[in-house]
Amino acid sequence: MAKKKGVCVNIDCENYKKEIEVEPGSEFECPLCHQPLKEKKTTGTGPGGSGGGKMAMIIGGVVLVLALGGGGYYYMTSDKSAEPQEPPVDTVVNPLPDDSVKTDSVKPEEEVPAEPKVKKSAPITGKGTVDLGYAIYTGDLKNGKPHGYGTLTYKRSQKIVSSKDFVANPGDTFEGEFRDGKISGIGYWKHDGNETAVKP
Repeated sequence: MAKKKGVCVNIDCENYKKEIEVEPGSEFECPLCHQPLKEKKTTGTGPGGSGGGKMAMIIGGVVLVLALGGGGYYYMTSDKSAEPQEPPVDTVVNPLPDDSVKTDSVKPEEEVPAEPKVKKSAPITGKGTVDLGYAIYTGDLKNGKPHGYGTLTYKRSQKIVSSKDFVANPGDTFEGEFRDGKISGIGYWKHDGNETAVKP
């Protein structure tokens, strides 16, 4: 029985597009990548049988042109309005939380994104609401940060002031004065039906 000839069609293999002879009775696969070989046909229009290969290249070229044309058509006709758009100015923004109020009990998957989701044109100044990641702040703002009088409503356990042992739980609130995103004066922490005065 004669040896069978095949071509490796695995693009990641060193034998890609190389002719390989396989002993009779052996698996018809590439000895390096063990992927099935494409049988090399010797029938064709010319003496070496290259007519089939040329036809395959022509068909492949036509398929490639059709695929590229379809992709270009899709790109040109796709709905651009589905792309993300900037939020309006009066929406909730998400500035970075103050590093001094992080605790070891915060899980990594709950951390706030590295960049604030603030509208690029102008940070919010005045009254508004911002999502700080660990809490929602409602009150006076300056450049998108708590600044003035406002209330924090906690979404997860968090130290209220980094130098104290007061830890707010989800649903607790803190009402008081803020400067540049930090608690700056005596405030009142409401928790479990109690109210505790907290000073930074």
